[in-house]
Amino acid sequence: MPEKVATRQHAVKGGGRACDAYSALIDQVGRLADVVEAIGNGIARPTGQSLARWQVLAEVEHEAAPVGAIACRLGHTRQAVQRVADLLVEDELACYRPNPAHRRAKLLDVTPTGRAALHRMQAAYTQLALRTTEGLDPERLNLARQTLSELQRRLESELP
Repeated sequence: MPEKVATRQHAVKGGGRACDAYSALIDQVGRLADVVEAIGNGIARPTGQSLARWQVLAEVEHEAAPVGAIACRLGHTRQAVQRVADLLVEDELACYRPNPAHRRAKLLDVTPTGRAALHRMQAAYTQLALRTTEGLDPERLNLARQTLSELQRRLESELP
């Protein structure tokens, strides 16, 4: 077990059942995030993309947006999203358009080529979702999402 996880688990073991369950959930979420990233990259790879590029394209599928706004919605730094956006533009999957609200913060927009790649990734994702949710109760999935959302809200309130 990684040293960091062992230290965290030791710190909450004395807190009772809720702390034990919290620790196990946080560990599971971390493992799930690793699998989701690997699967996302696997889905994106046949289109020559990555999960990061897929996420940025998806953010501008319906409406062009400045890189800063995309970064905020994705929870990434503006610089990281800027690097991905520049690569998408270089590969002609996206383009920059003038932003009437801000002269310097151009809008990132998806191109027809980018939209085609995005739709291929979304179709593969839909097939994955159908396979992996077969037999699962949608209400339980919604409860899990709501619980994770509440934990996220509480953790965000602890941020400096």
